[in-house]
Amino acid sequence: MPIFFHDQLLFGDEVAWAQYLQEHFYEHDQFVNIAAAQMPPIILPAYDLTSWRNTTDFARNWLLTHESVHQQLRQVSGVAGVNLADVDLGKESEFYIWIDAHRTEHARLRSAFGITT
Repeated sequence: MPIFFHDQLLFGDEVAWAQYLQEHFYEHDQFVNIAAAQMPPIILPAYDLTSWRNTTDFARNWLLTHESVHQQLRQVSGVAGVNLADVDLGKESEFYIWIDAHRTEHARLRSAFGITT
């Protein structure tokens, strides 16, 4: 069952962003667990993607780590995606483009991992 419900939010809404990060982490954890249950097991990293600070350096590091995780998910699932680290989340237009691309990729990952409603 999908657990990443709040995958759309308004730019600058810090409360919604915190909820987004939490549900996003839960879904990544779900992907890790599903992969580990395969035969043979597929071991994916279980990074803490809930951490966040509103600084340029922290955001850049988070985005690079997150992109690395998605690269591994793409490799195992066959799902295609864009470079999710190539964004400035401080720019409203880039934020919305990223949210849409990320939401689309997660929907495809859910399908590839057999997560249905």
